[in-house]
Amino acid sequence: MGDLTHNLDSCGNDPDFQAGLRLFNAGHFWHAHEEWEALWLRSYGPGRQFVQGLIQVAAALVHWQRGNPRGLRLNWAKARPKLLGLPSPAGGIDLAALIAWMDGMADATISEAPALPLAGSTAGPAHN
Repeated sequence: MGDLTHNLDSCGNDPDFQAGLRLFNAGHFWHAHEEWEALWLRSYGPGRQFVQGLIQVAAALVHWQRGNPRGLRLNWAKARPKLLGLPSPAGGIDLAALIAWMDGMADATISEAPALPLAGSTAGPAHN
């Protein structure tokens, strides 16, 4: 497979991205993180920033699953500026909805993990 272009929309078609998306939305955040790392290693530019932000969201949610709200907040604090700096949607994901959901998790007003919201849909809890 060739290098990822800087076009964020091309991320959505990448097999590693798709595999990570399925794992994330099934609540397997650690495994999604691992899947996306392969994509991150060969990406650059805005695509790299996007994937790194998603990896950090997944890491935040691993901490949430383990009952570690501090770890959730610390990892989300790393991911948030990366995602805010990108257009929404990116890679087919409604980043604005994801950011709002994760902000709610970080301040404990939302207590369920998000599914990655695809553009045109609504974020909701992951199915565990």
